[in-house]
Amino acid sequence: MRNILLLLLTLSFTFASSQIYTSRTIEIEQGQMDKFIEAASKKTQMFNNDENNLAYYTFQILSGEDTGKIFRVQVGTPEMMDAGLDQKEANYWSKNVGPYIKSNSAGRTVMWWRNADASFVPESSSDNDLRMVMFYNYKDEGEVDFWRFRERQAKARAALGDDQLDSAMNVMVCSSGCNGNWVAIFFSYESFEAQRNINQEGLPKLVEKYNEMFGGGSYEQDVARVEASLMPNGRRVVHMQLIRGASSN
Repeated sequence: MRNILLLLLTLSFTFASSQIYTSRTIEIEQGQMDKFIEAASKKTQMFNNDENNLAYYTFQILSGEDTGKIFRVQVGTPEMMDAGLDQKEANYWSKNVGPYIKSNSAGRTVMWWRNADASFVPESSSDNDLRMVMFYNYKDEGEVDFWRFRERQAKARAALGDDQLDSAMNVMVCSSGCNGNWVAIFFSYESFEAQRNINQEGLPKLVEKYNEMFGGGSYEQDVARVEASLMPNGRRVVHMQLIRGASSN
């Protein structure tokens, strides 16, 4: 799971699909979290709120073996990635933020792209900070079954209309740095209580719409196919919380 958690947890997903998303996990020195957040916030606000510069999103991991660590995500165009990090910005981070970092897994960076066909963000979706991320690793021969369900679910969500779920669903595909066919699906919620309410009240409506669109019993059948498509231990769930001050606007 450690390598999987290098998978990114972002994101506002307000960027175009041509963006490159990279992430790393940061372990903070004992008792220094508040100072790290303060320093990282100043750096981000100084250097990363211009559309011409790389953007960053910072999350605190709430569950799993990396609970309490920081997930820092960089977002930019290929041109920005080619240009590299501004030296002044890099020096500022090293001098002002670096002293609070115990372990910085920069050598385990993972790159992702967003699958727009499998994602759906309701127009009415709230700007929520809580993320539940479901990580999947599917077999090579399970690709068709896995993506059939993901794309159908996005279409069913879009068709819910007035019954729309107040939860964005962004599907990220690992393009570099992963061992296997890893996919991370990010669901946003206002709170844990809101997530529970959506699961209890909203998901049954989604299942009904799915079966209406793709045939009776198709939801259950497609879920079973996804389960069969996965590698052993090919699914994990992690929660994270966005730290707004240390994230780009």
